[in-house]
Amino acid sequence: MDYQDISYEQRDGVGLITLNRPEKLNAARARTVFELIDALESAKRSDETRVVVITGSGRGFCSGADLVTPAGPDDAALAEATGYRRVREGAIGHWGVLFSLLGHFPKPVIAAVNGIAAGGGLSLALAADIRIASSNASFISVFVRRALTPDTGSSFHLPRLIGDSRALEMMFTGDPVDAATAERWSLVNRVVTPEELLPAALALAGRIAAGPSVTIELTKRLVRDQTHDGLDRQLQNEAWAIGVQTEDKAEGLAAFRERREPKWTGR
Repeated sequence: MDYQDISYEQRDGVGLITLNRPEKLNAARARTVFELIDALESAKRSDETRVVVITGSGRGFCSGADLVTPAGPDDAALAEATGYRRVREGAIGHWGVLFSLLGHFPKPVIAAVNGIAAGGGLSLALAADIRIASSNASFISVFVRRALTPDTGSSFHLPRLIGDSRALEMMFTGDPVDAATAERWSLVNRVVTPEELLPAALALAGRIAAGPSVTIELTKRLVRDQTHDGLDRQLQNEAWAIGVQTEDKAEGLAAFRERREPKWTGR
C-alpha cells in the first residue's frame, strides 16, 4: 500500500509507525485507519519486527477522527485491500477493525505520545502496552463534547488503567489531562522532554526487541488474553451505544463543524 497519512520504518527489530497529518494534528480519516491496519498487519507478519512504536508528527499524537475531511475516492479500494469483509462486519467499521487488531496484536506496542491524544487518538494510546509521553502531551476523552458515547475501546481500557472514578470524570467532562497528571494516574509509564521522547521510546523498544522474542510474546499473551473477550464485547457495546441517535448528537457534530459552542437540549 502507498502510504500518504502515515510513514512506516524498520529500525533494528522495531517497526516505527508515524501518523503524518501534522496540519490536522494527525486527525484520522478513513485512509489513515486503513493505512494503520495495513502497517500493523505487515509488522505482525514480519519476523524482523519484534516491537512496534507508534507516534505522531508535529504538535499532535492524534486528535481523533477527522470529522471534516470528506471521504476520498479511493476509500473503497483501501477497504478492499485491508479486508472488506472485516471492515463491514467489524464493530464501528474500519475503526473497530483497527482496535480489535491492536487488542489482539501479539507483539509489544509502545505509544510515544508527543502531543494531544483525543478521542480515537486517546484510544490509540490506550491500546498500546506501554505509553511514554512528552511533557507537551495531553489526553482528552473528547466524545462527550459532541454528545457521543466513548468508542474505539476507550471505555474498556481507560477504567482499567486509572480506575472507574477518574475515567468517568474524563469521559463525563471531556477535560484535558496533562502529562504530569497522566503519569501520576498511571495513564502513562513516564514523561520525558519533547526532545527525549522518540529516543526514549526507541531505546526501550530496542531493549525489548533484543530480548527473547518468543518469551516476550508469550508473556504479553499471558497478560492480555484474559482481556480479549471483554474488549471484543465492549467494542460491540460501544457500537450499539454510539448508534443511538439524539438531537444533541446532531447538534454536537454541527457545532464542531461550525466552530461554535453546542447548545444542548437533553434530547
